[in-house]
Amino acid sequence: MPSGIWHLEPRRIRPWYERAVAASIEHPEIRAYLDLDRPQVTEEHLRLAFDQPRIISGVLRADPSYIDLRQRAARVDSLRQSLIESRDRCRATPFLSLVFLVALVYWLADAVVGMPWWVGVTVLIWPIGYCGVKEFRDADNRRNFVEQMQTAAYGVLWAACAADTEVRLAWWALIKLKKTMDPIMRREMTALLGPDHESLLVARSHDGLIDAGNSRYWISTQVEATLQRKLDQMSGGAIAICGPRGVGKSTLLKKACQGLLGSFPELHFHTIVQTPANYRPEEFLLSLFQSVCRDYLALYGRRPRTPFLFRSRARAAHRPRRLYYSARRWAQLLAGLGLVVLAIQQEVHELADAIYRTSHPAAAGWAVDLREWTLTAWQEHPVISRLVLLAVGVLLVWWADPRSWLTGRPVRRLVHDCHNYLNLLQHIQSVSASTSLGASARALTLGFGRTSGSSSRTFTYPELVWEFRSLLSRISAIERQDNWKVFVGIDELDRLGSSEQARAFLAEIKAIFDVPRVYFVLSVSEDIGAAFIRRGLPTRDVTDSSLEDVLVIEARTLEESRALLQMRVPGFTDPFVALVHALSGGLPRDLIRYTRKVTETHRRTRQPGLAALARELLWEEAAQALAGFRALLAHHDDSAATAQTVHDLHTLITLIREADSARANPELEQRILHLAHAVHPPHAEGADPVGEPAQRWEEFSCYLYFIGTLLEVFARRNFAARKAAYTGPDKAPADLQRLAEARLEMTVSPHSARKILEQFRVHWALRPAALPRIVPQPGPDTERRRGAVRDRS
Repeated sequence: MPSGIWHLEPRRIRPWYERAVAASIEHPEIRAYLDLDRPQVTEEHLRLAFDQPRIISGVLRADPSYIDLRQRAARVDSLRQSLIESRDRCRATPFLSLVFLVALVYWLADAVVGMPWWVGVTVLIWPIGYCGVKEFRDADNRRNFVEQMQTAAYGVLWAACAADTEVRLAWWALIKLKKTMDPIMRREMTALLGPDHESLLVARSHDGLIDAGNSRYWISTQVEATLQRKLDQMSGGAIAICGPRGVGKSTLLKKACQGLLGSFPELHFHTIVQTPANYRPEEFLLSLFQSVCRDYLALYGRRPRTPFLFRSRARAAHRPRRLYYSARRWAQLLAGLGLVVLAIQQEVHELADAIYRTSHPAAAGWAVDLREWTLTAWQEHPVISRLVLLAVGVLLVWWADPRSWLTGRPVRRLVHDCHNYLNLLQHIQSVSASTSLGASARALTLGFGRTSGSSSRTFTYPELVWEFRSLLSRISAIERQDNWKVFVGIDELDRLGSSEQARAFLAEIKAIFDVPRVYFVLSVSEDIGAAFIRRGLPTRDVTDSSLEDVLVIEARTLEESRALLQMRVPGFTDPFVALVHALSGGLPRDLIRYTRKVTETHRRTRQPGLAALARELLWEEAAQALAGFRALLAHHDDSAATAQTVHDLHTLITLIREADSARANPELEQRILHLAHAVHPPHAEGADPVGEPAQRWEEFSCYLYFIGTLLEVFARRNFAARKAAYTGPDKAPADLQRLAEARLEMTVSPHSARKILEQFRVHWALRPAALPRIVPQPGPDTERRRGAVRDRS
């Protein structure tokens, strides 16, 4: 380190600064960058960077507590210098050695056998007095004795001050200084890596991708605050959450039902059920009825009581084996306990006897004293004694809470009813009774017999609705007394197939939504939300009479996706966030899915660079899209033109899978873009290019155009410089968010998505797709094949 900075600082600051630098280098994020084996970023480079006086001064002065530590360290240095100077002035005599030796012997003897204080004073004063009388006979020796006493005093002061300062410096360097140093080290490491430092994948943990449904990875959004305000303005009813699949409807529904929307959790009684794909309304309501009963019993720590149906008997062949293992385990347990008791019985007996002997007299004396004091207080101070007893009795009654005995009766009755409902809904019960009367004589017999029976029947649908509404109303009335709310979540309504099926489902079960002070939260498809929004038009829809309100969830923005991934995958930098955000369209489910693919590709290829990882991921996506469309095309048409196209697609898939993702392949990317610019799919001569293959071709070609655009944006070098040049506040069409918008627009209109991509490519100065270079093959039909290829293009 340069001497130009450290000669101004106390001596002990420098070693602790170096320890803080070493500890900061071991930070997981810094270590992840060092493990990339980049030649410009090593531990030596970081240590040299932190040797600069500018950084040293900035790090040390960033903490206000450093001023006090610097003064303490300077005092230690001053005492040390005074000690050295005083020691140098002393002449070598046995005085100090004798004093320290006597003190050491005394402390050892005191620690072993114990010695009174006056012995210590005598032992320590004797060498000082003896040597003092001896030294003070001569003037020179007298001065040397004073210097020795001064040296001893400096030594004691220096040792005490140095010990205290070292402890403070250790805590400051390894805790506070390291925390101050971490962001500065990240900044210096960024400067060493250059402008493309964010184009390296250094994700440290993937736990958020493994346990995607864990609530600790949920982050709040503006949609949650909107839903909370809507619920606060309602006293009950049904509210629907709509949006595209994978946008997070189920997560938002769970948070609403569990009371996790606000900053602080709220107490709710909730039940969440999944809607089956094939259903009958009465069966779904039957299942929902049972779920409410089970969850309410679980809220009060009860288990459903099921009737005795049958008893499974163990096979005779398995009984000896079960008896053998059971007897062996019991024998091991008893033998172990017996050995433990046998080993410690003497010690336990002696300990118990010693405790009894020492505590019994004292306890007996305390008991007698307490009894006498109580009798005296009761007789001499009757008013105070009775007031104290009255206060204690009132407190005990208040703690016992007799009001809960009265108010708990409805709860117990409701719990009992939940048990009964479960038995009625799950089992068919029958009761039979028989009566017989008879008399017999020697030759004449007369008898009468009567048998009667009854069996329970299942509820009809109207009865089921009425009973369910009644149960929910009673649950809400009881839970509202403790300021609880009742939530029923019905998830996956968008899995019912068509919107007509979902509307029919709502029409059948909407009778249960009108329960006072009960909130129903549903997740529905976009069609249902759009139908509710059109409720003011002349056409009337079932959603108008079923739902109180609809909350539309939009896809995540780029900033929201960055916050979500930084919570789940620390170290996932902005370029990778932009890549997976574009591929997913901002849908959280696909966002996590593509992030998993990126991290899996990183582990498989061992390539941390953005260009290589993006190229590998996007080529895989293109190959999968080509394979899917190839199978669809072969299934619908088997003409010669189609067969040639299917073969060309197979060739392109082979080229993609054999390509090296570590290097750029402009020719392959141009092939993908050229195929994306084809106007219509191949078809037989004289046939119109219409129908399902043509529609699928539009979707497929638009997706290839999207993949080709992503390749040109993310699979090139100097991403940071290009992003800085092409994006900005005045260049909205060039923002990376537009790529995610184009991905979502494909589900609505491929033509509209293509226009978004064209605008983006113009603002990013991406060149148009060129025709692939055709390599002529030798033979007489070369020109004919070249013309056929040009015609298909």
